[in-house]
Amino acid sequence: MDVRLSDVVARHFWGVHQQIKQHDFTYYVENGGRGSTKSSFISLEIPQLLLRNPDCHAVVLRKVGNTIKNSVYPQMQWGIEQLGLTSKFKFITSPHEITYKKTGQKILFFGVDDPTKVKSIKLPFGYIGIVWFEELDQFAGMEEIRNLNQSLLRGGPRYWWFGSYNPPKSRDAWVNSEMLFDDPDRLVHHTTYLDVPR
Repeated sequence: MDVRLSDVVARHFWGVHQQIKQHDFTYYVENGGRGSTKSSFISLEIPQLLLRNPDCHAVVLRKVGNTIKNSVYPQMQWGIEQLGLTSKFKFITSPHEITYKKTGQKILFFGVDDPTKVKSIKLPFGYIGIVWFEELDQFAGMEEIRNLNQSLLRGGPRYWWFGSYNPPKSRDAWVNSEMLFDDPDRLVHHTTYLDVPR
């Protein structure tokens, strides 16, 4: 990569970037309102992780599959472009999939409204080492998340799990309650649009 990360990553995320690079945690949760650039940050991290871990593939999830084409897929394209790596990846939209040409590593996109697709993922080699739950609060709850993790996070030595969401206003929302629990293998990082340089 010939792009300086400090040019594309907001300063508020630099510490988290180092923790991801060092694998200080398995689970990274980014929460914040619109304009906090949490999704942009994750879309910059995933391609870098693929390049540093040639046995890994990535899976990006939305609760509803038909939201992929206008959300996480173009967001991942943006992240790859910002890193100056567009020519090194192949992009297809039926199904939505991004492949690192040099190794064949894949970024796969699924909606969990058809859970059979998630359970029947076939990879050419390696394992799913990176998972991103976008709009985490739209999933049904921790039981659904754990079931999906069991299908996805297996067969490898280490994983990076990302969740991103706008915190619901209700304190009783499952995702707000879950983030109150202390998990030594999870980093919860909050941002707002005020943290982002103009």
